[in-house]
Amino acid sequence: MGRTTVYNSNLTQAWPSVSKQNRQLVKEFIDYCKANDRSAQTIKQYEAQLKVFFCWNYNENDDKFFIDLKKRDFVRYLGYLRGLGLSSNRVASLKSAISSLANCIEVLDEDLYPNFRNLIKSLEPVHKTPVREKTVLTDEQVEECLNKLLEQNQCQIACALALSLASGMRKAELTRMKVEFFDEKHLVFDDKMYKTGIIKTKGHGSSGKQIPKYVLRDKFQPYFDAWMKQRAERGIESPWLFVTAGEGKFIQATVSQMNTYAEKIGVLMGVPFYFHCMRHLWTSNMQRAGFPDSVIAEIQSWESLEMVKRYSDIPTEERLAQFFNGEDKE
Repeated sequence: MGRTTVYNSNLTQAWPSVSKQNRQLVKEFIDYCKANDRSAQTIKQYEAQLKVFFCWNYNENDDKFFIDLKKRDFVRYLGYLRGLGLSSNRVASLKSAISSLANCIEVLDEDLYPNFRNLIKSLEPVHKTPVREKTVLTDEQVEECLNKLLEQNQCQIACALALSLASGMRKAELTRMKVEFFDEKHLVFDDKMYKTGIIKTKGHGSSGKQIPKYVLRDKFQPYFDAWMKQRAERGIESPWLFVTAGEGKFIQATVSQMNTYAEKIGVLMGVPFYFHCMRHLWTSNMQRAGFPDSVIAEIQSWESLEMVKRYSDIPTEERLAQFFNGEDKE
């Protein structure tokens, strides 16, 4: 029962028929993104979103040249997206893509189109609203699920879930873990945590942010050991902690594989599960354990304490209780 997103891939079927000059603008924009070291995932998303716009422009707007479009054309496009039943978040993202293209044209093609301006900026903003049910978990729910996974001999999934609980890692970061990161040489703070090697995490540019990750040993170790034992029994040899079968050998796990694991975990828990909710649980647990927000942010390499506030799921009543419960002091 993982969360799902509708991407409407059928909206881009007319792309080969789009005018050459409009497709050339998209190509130049993608080249511009690559030159500015945008991540491969960001570039892929931009390209897909721009194809949605230009296919609409081809089908519904006479395939007009982007430079000649007026505000009313963009308003019609946004209305079209609303008519598809897309969420406000998705509409805002698709709008942002064409605005980024317009910004690029202003910068790169000023000599060709000196009168061109980004008209999307002047349109009313699309107000984002939550569209997914937020899942707030407890340690007890996670531990019950971990036990069920071990009973089912699903040791790799249990290890992934435990690592997420013990570190607050994103699902992409889980796939970048190596077995060697969890030996004695990587233990720190009186052997209470593992400090992994440097990995790529979310950040600006194609290289992202290069940092180590910290893992609470006690929450992770039993499930790591169970997975290592199962790997040995199955003859699995790979430097990657999480693996999948491919080309006659075991290769690094993928984000898609983690999405599949999330669905299985959600079924066992009986709630919509996504690995990002474990980031919330990790943050809440660290606060409950008495760690200052500044330390929590430093462990995660967050640049702002606002990130701690964003990921904390501790209810207001629980926060206040620590100050008002108990006997009055005179």
